[in-house]
Amino acid sequence: MIEVIQISRGGSGGVTGAKILAEAAMYEGLDSQAIPKYGSERRGALVQAYVRFDNKPIRIHSPVYEANHALILDISLLDRIDIDTVDKEGVIIVNSKEIPERLKNSGRKVAYVDATGISQELGLVLSGFTLVNMTMLGAFVKGTNIVSMENLEKAIVSFWGEKRAPKNVGAAKRAYEETKVEIA
Repeated sequence: MIEVIQISRGGSGGVTGAKILAEAAMYEGLDSQAIPKYGSERRGALVQAYVRFDNKPIRIHSPVYEANHALILDISLLDRIDIDTVDKEGVIIVNSKEIPERLKNSGRKVAYVDATGISQELGLVLSGFTLVNMTMLGAFVKGTNIVSMENLEKAIVSFWGEKRAPKNVGAAKRAYEETKVEIA
C-alpha cells in the first residue's frame, strides 16, 4: 500500500485535490481512498488529507501516520510534518521555488515547483485564496510516477466538468513540466 499525507490551508483546495488524486489512481486500476482531516474548518487553517493507493481492497480508514510520500501545498506548513515519519525512499513534494532550507542536506528526494506562481498566472484564485491543488497534483505525478498525467487529466475533467477543467488541467500540466526533482 502507498500512503500519502497532504498538508494545506483551508481554501487552497487540498481536500478536493486529494479526492481527484484518489480518482486518478482508480483510472490506473488501483484501489484508492481520500480521507480529509479538518481542524477548525475555516479558510487559512491547517487542513490535512490522506490518500491511499493499493492493488487490492483497502480495509483501513484512518489517518496516515507513516507516509510513503508527503505533499505540502503551503511551504509555511512544512514544520507541521515530522519528516522522519515519511519513508526515506519516498518523495516530499513542496510548493516552493527552491528546495526548502529544512530539507537541504537531508538526503531526501524532493520535488518542488512554484505552484502559487503558476496558479496565480492562470487565474486560479478564489476569494483571495490561490488554488494550488491541481498544480501540486502535476508536481505529484512528476515526482512519484504513481499515476499518469493522462489519468490525472481524466480525473480533473471528471470532477470539474468540460467547462471548468481546462484551466485546472493546464495548471497540472504546466507544474508537471516545471517541477524539479532532486536529492536534497
